[in-house]
Amino acid sequence: MSPPRSGRVPASRRARRDPEAVRERLYRVSLRRIRDQGYEAASVAGITREADVAKGTFFNHFPTKEHVLARYLEEVLNRVFPRAMASGGGTDAVAQALDDMGLELAGEPELARAVIPRWGLGGLPALPGADGDGSRGSAADQLHGWIVDRLAESLRLSVPLVEADDVMLAALLLGAFGFTLREWYHGQDAAAPFPRDRLRGRLSYLIETAGFPPPAPL
Repeated sequence: MSPPRSGRVPASRRARRDPEAVRERLYRVSLRRIRDQGYEAASVAGITREADVAKGTFFNHFPTKEHVLARYLEEVLNRVFPRAMASGGGTDAVAQALDDMGLELAGEPELARAVIPRWGLGGLPALPGADGDGSRGSAADQLHGWIVDRLAESLRLSVPLVEADDVMLAALLLGAFGFTLREWYHGQDAAAPFPRDRLRGRLSYLIETAGFPPPAPL
C-alpha cells in the first residue's frame, strides 16, 4: 500500500510554475542561445524546449524576442548608471556611461550584433520597453532622460558656439554614440576594440560646443 500523499508540490515543480522563475529561466536561456547561435537562429521553439515550458509561455512573458534584448539593455543601464555617477555626475558621468556601454557591448559580440541596429540611437527604430506593457520606455528613452538629468547638473562655463538646450544636446550625444557603435561594428565581427578615444573625442566636441567643460580624460 502506497503511503498517503502529503499534498505538497515538489520544489522543482513549484519553480516551474512560479511566473517570475519561469520568466527568469526564459530570459537566461534566450541570452545563452543568442550568444551561441545568433539572434535570428535562436528560435522561440528552441528556447522554450530548453527551458522546459510550452512555446506559448514565452509570449506570456516576452511578446517578441526584441523584448529580451530590451531587458538586456535595461540590465546594462542598471550596471552602468551607478558606476558613471561615481565619477561625480554631470558631463563626466555622461561620457563615462556611454564609454562603459560601448565596452559592455564589445564584450558581447552576438548581443551587440542584435542590439545595435535595433536600439533606437541616431534615428533608428527603438526597441520596446523591457516590460512589454508600455509601463517603461525603451532603453534609448531611459538613457536620453538620464543624460538630460546629468546635463542639468552641469554649469556652462562659456558662451556656446551652438545653441542647444539639454534635451537637444542629449539627443546629439546619443546620436554620436549610436554612430560610433555602428561604425565600429559595421562590416566586421566586433573583434576590433571599441574605439573609446574616437567616442570620447566626439562627445567632448559636442559638449564643448554647447559651452560645457570637457569631460575628464579616460
